[in-house]
This record gives sequence, C-alpha cells and structure tokens, in this order.
Amino acid sequence: MQKQTITPVTEENNKKKSLNPIADQVERRTKEISIKSEKIVNDGLDILKDFIFKLLEVRPREYKPREFRQKDSGDEK
Repeated sequence: MQKQTITPVTEENNKKKSLNPIADQVERRTKEISIKSEKIVNDGLDILKDFIFKLLEVRPREYKPREFRQKDSGDEK
C-alpha cells in the first residue's frame, strides 16, 4: 500500500490546480477591495457615532420665546 502525503493548500498549489487563474485573481482582488471598503465604512460610522454622542452632550441654550404681537392695520409705517 502506498503512503499518501498531504500537502497544505497554499496559494502556489491553487495556482497550479486552478482552471481559470484570471478569474481567481479577480476574485482575490475583489475580496481585498471588499475588506478595505468595509473597514472604511465602519470607521466612518464610528466617527459619525462619536459625533452624535458629542452633540448630545452639548446642552442647547435655554429657549426664551419672544413676545410677538400681531400688527394692526394702523401700525404700518
């Protein structure tokens, strides 16, 4: 009985066995871009979340409504 050796799956082995190396390259590049894009979006959401929390910490000045009066027809200048 012959002894089989198990070789680890590496990128080099995948390139040799791949039937369509261009498609594999596109898939790898797409995955890289997807990971980078996800990181950018998550960082942006964290910044937005921090900004919203800072806005909530700031108390607005007390609103004092002014006294408005309706103009009478005789008040025109």
